[in-house]
Amino acid sequence: MIKISVIIPTYNRRHILERTLPGVLTQDFPSQDYEVIVVMDGSTDGTSEMLRDLKPTCCLRVLESQHRGAGAARNVGIRAAAGELVLFLDDDLITTPDLLRQHCASHSGVDPCAVQGRMYIAPDSSQTIIRNVIERIGDSYYRNISPSINLRFPEGMSSVYVLSYLVNGSVPRDALIRCGGFDEKFLAAEELDLGLRLWKMGLSFRYQPSAIVYEYYEKSSVSYLQSQARALGAGDLRASRKHHEYRRYCGLSTWAERNAGKRWISKALTSLPTSPIPLMSLPLRMEKSFYRFATIRKFASRFLNWNETVAHLEGALGVAGSWKVLQDEFDRRCPSLLYHHIGPTRPGSHHDLTVSPQRFERQIRWLARSGYTGIKPSDWLNWIRNGKSLPAKPVLLTFDDAYADTAEYALPILRKYGFSAAVFVVTERLGGTNTWDEAQGRRTLQLMTAEQVQYWATQEIEFGAHSRTHQHLTRLSASDLEAEVIGCKSDLTALLGYPPVSFAYPYGEYSEAVCDLVRREFDIAFSVEEGLNYLSGDPHLLRRAYVGPNDSLLEFDLSARRGGIRKLRNWRIKLAVRTRLKRMLGISSSNP
Repeated sequence: MIKISVIIPTYNRRHILERTLPGVLTQDFPSQDYEVIVVMDGSTDGTSEMLRDLKPTCCLRVLESQHRGAGAARNVGIRAAAGELVLFLDDDLITTPDLLRQHCASHSGVDPCAVQGRMYIAPDSSQTIIRNVIERIGDSYYRNISPSINLRFPEGMSSVYVLSYLVNGSVPRDALIRCGGFDEKFLAAEELDLGLRLWKMGLSFRYQPSAIVYEYYEKSSVSYLQSQARALGAGDLRASRKHHEYRRYCGLSTWAERNAGKRWISKALTSLPTSPIPLMSLPLRMEKSFYRFATIRKFASRFLNWNETVAHLEGALGVAGSWKVLQDEFDRRCPSLLYHHIGPTRPGSHHDLTVSPQRFERQIRWLARSGYTGIKPSDWLNWIRNGKSLPAKPVLLTFDDAYADTAEYALPILRKYGFSAAVFVVTERLGGTNTWDEAQGRRTLQLMTAEQVQYWATQEIEFGAHSRTHQHLTRLSASDLEAEVIGCKSDLTALLGYPPVSFAYPYGEYSEAVCDLVRREFDIAFSVEEGLNYLSGDPHLLRRAYVGPNDSLLEFDLSARRGGIRKLRNWRIKLAVRTRLKRMLGISSSNP
């Protein structure tokens, strides 16, 4: 019985293997308990002859395949492996003597898992800018991984980067066979795809810092940009399409957050008839001569990062087929506007939360003329998860508390202009009154009835949860919190015939316990923090811009474009207070 099989794919790297392979073949581990499988991915540089001349004490198997990439070569090794565990190494990794022992010890538990070891850059690697960048990223990456980490799907999705490093990673062979091995369509990021599939299959992911390898990095920055960087961009896009959970963490997810100038330049460069990378990267050809200068090295790292961004986009664009497809998948920024009461201002009503129907219609008319399209929370969710098409300028119009006036005044205006929206319901007060406002001495207002909710749910208006009784959720016990959140979901499910997808935090208040419960019960949730919403944002802390009763169309425009005008509004309030004080002082000084 072989305990572990080491699989090393290689392509025309005989000179590297001669340096790295001896460490794998002379492990501080019983030679009868492991095998080394070197898969030649179409090598033509004499690697085969060199390997067959070796006489190690452990089992060395040399397999040959057509040149189809590292993923395909690793699959050849997986099918041939006899070990209970499979350890993936690259041909440029220098191993420590106890590497296999550390990996096998990490699998001593009952539950199957994937184990990732630690990787350093070998000190005598080529002095290139890409080596420097990888070294810094690696240090930061491993510094932020706890040795006690034990990721299980779906918890820990924000740590998905852990799954992208299956090199120096060991996995039970039967798990690899069950999940089908590497997807050979991926020429890069194939480890990420495999990691996500294993994770979703039930394996946990662990980190073993004592399982150490050193990467002998000899690739130049220019060769990295012209080959690997493009392939990584293509692989990142394929992974985001294949695994919807990964979409908001992929490299393209932050595209819409970049300023308009950078986006325009990137699009222009990648739309040229030929790649600009060979010309753009010319200064990096002198990297070894200026590597020793820290200041220049720092500047060159930023320059490399810019080139890498363009190369990634080129690779992704090659998979997408056109910029329109790529923009539809990733380039969306969505304002969410927050309203409460739309209706006439009455004595005792909350003036700051009441927008007149006339002003509201002017705002909706302005949105329509400006090219905005109203969407529902479920539309945003489908785009985040599946890349389902969204209009070029989406806007989420949201109404908290479900006042009856909203149904009478606001919703007919929305439908007049073809806008969808979301209304958040306090379920135990349906057909009743706003008791939470009454407790603060505000005017009593009627809330929507169950019949109104059911009717408007058929008119492109989506209803979400806003708790059962509009409590301060952060002040509640665990049982009362569940009653408010889960109870509200149950009430709406019974009323609508399907579960609501969204939740709005009453008073905009939330804590870790509140968020954890809402994440378990709802797909997305809305806060009252200002800002635009992007693919990379937390779907359970979506941002909203409060719309005030006295906002001008200019201010409304800024709210839609920038996701809020809180600073401007605060400045306006201070200016108004200062003006009133000056008037008072002027009046008092004129009196004898």
